[in-house]
Amino acid sequence: MSTEIILTFVVLGVTIFLFVSEWLRVDVVALCVMLALPWLGLVEPHEALAGLSSNAVFSIIAVMILGRGVDRSGIMAKVTRPILRVAGSSERRLVSLVSAAVGAISAFMQNIGAAALFLPALLRIAKRTGLPESRLLMPVGFAAILGGTLTMVASGPLIILNDILRQGGQSPFGLFAVTPVGLTLLVAGILYFIVLGPVVLPSRKDRGDEPSAQQELIDTWDLASKVTIGAVPEQSPLVGKTVEEAGLWASYEVIL
Repeated sequence: MSTEIILTFVVLGVTIFLFVSEWLRVDVVALCVMLALPWLGLVEPHEALAGLSSNAVFSIIAVMILGRGVDRSGIMAKVTRPILRVAGSSERRLVSLVSAAVGAISAFMQNIGAAALFLPALLRIAKRTGLPESRLLMPVGFAAILGGTLTMVASGPLIILNDILRQGGQSPFGLFAVTPVGLTLLVAGILYFIVLGPVVLPSRKDRGDEPSAQQELIDTWDLASKVTIGAVPEQSPLVGKTVEEAGLWASYEVIL
């Protein structure tokens, strides 16, 4: 076995280990691999940077940015409330409505973000109603994955496939070309968990105390969980300054 093949497998193994262990952020690992491959002589420098000219790469980046913006805007909190209100405490109704909503949302944003939007609310409902968390969260996770097949912009493999077709001179798929197949998969997945969920899913229950109203607010809006209250002495140089003039964030990363 040649040295190049051995080095390639070493880089691949280290990359997989870093992805699994999450010692470094995913984007940092990707950049390190991009720099390591030409440095080890496994690819030419221009080949290592060729991916940055791919439409698929920037499409995936755009979807991730869009999903993060929707998540941070808080608009999805208004979408989740009426859904959870209609579902009530019925397990089958919760699974069907929330899974359908997550599947529809994940058709246009990152799958993880779509599932995370409902996570705090589902955990609160599980504790309040006594339903096993696993029987609520697992169907939502699969619905987020299956919902990514509803359009050509929500799934990384589909985005890459479209880019390969375009580069090969073929006509790319339209935005909703895969919707019939994706919709069939999503409906089948939801029906599977509605019918067989109580049988195939574990029934572990979290018997912790019901979260306080303050904790619900922190979970819903992704607020800082540690807040410190302090007083500014009269002789302090901060007296009379605005938050921007004080420069506490730039110097100490303190938010007022």
